[in-house]
Amino acid sequence: MYISLITPTYNQAETIVQTLDSVLAQDIGSLLEYIVVDGCSTDSTAGIIDRYAPKFLQQGVHFVSIREEDRGQADAINKGWRLARGEVLGFLNSDDFLEPGALRHVSDYFKSHAQCRWAYGGWKLVNREGDVYKLTMHRKYRKSKLLNYCNIGQPSCFFRKGLLDECGMLDPRLHLAMDYDLWLRFADKYAAGLIPAVLSSMRYYPAAKSSNQTREQLWEIFKLSSRYTRPLSYRRAAQLFYYLRGRAALACRVDTCRRVSSFNG
Repeated sequence: MYISLITPTYNQAETIVQTLDSVLAQDIGSLLEYIVVDGCSTDSTAGIIDRYAPKFLQQGVHFVSIREEDRGQADAINKGWRLARGEVLGFLNSDDFLEPGALRHVSDYFKSHAQCRWAYGGWKLVNREGDVYKLTMHRKYRKSKLLNYCNIGQPSCFFRKGLLDECGMLDPRLHLAMDYDLWLRFADKYAAGLIPAVLSSMRYYPAAKSSNQTREQLWEIFKLSSRYTRPLSYRRAAQLFYYLRGRAALACRVDTCRRVSSFNG
């Protein structure tokens, strides 16, 4: 099972080393295509990527590095997906990292579930230093939960390439919930599979986009999810509840970002 993984990056020299190391440590060798899309970083990110290129090639990984300006994260990822040759795709941001053996679990799952179009596994929520704040593993996929809020860890979600032809790529107009928008489009056609393994760790810290623009992200999520529900319905009321709960947590300074950032592992 050939997998293509995309990493978009811009000025992430502080964290990208761990991201690259986590991909380098995967044990699928020539069954992996790794595409790093750098939006012309002005720090040392480009040099780090160049140093890692021969390491990937030595392991038989098809490594591709793109360095050019883009229109944001979604645009960068879409560039990588357009080039991708893998049957199964995913993306890994340059401040997150894969767990050991993650891509082997992904490969095995899609090989043994030939009808599955998209699937996700467990993930860890970690602070800037990588200390684990929370581990999430779903026992059952529920579209109703996904319609309420984004309950899928982005770097732990993978899908067959043909699904992009059916549902479209990431919307470059979205900058905070582009992954959630894609999951909703997938879910509108197919149920997700559950990979029984922890696949990735996601960093939450004040400088992260999802952390310093939480209010805007909550509103973007609500607008996206409400496309799939009727105005006067229980499901729309539930979506509004989760949006308001998130705003209340921000107002009371007990939002996830603050909790994870203050966590001392």
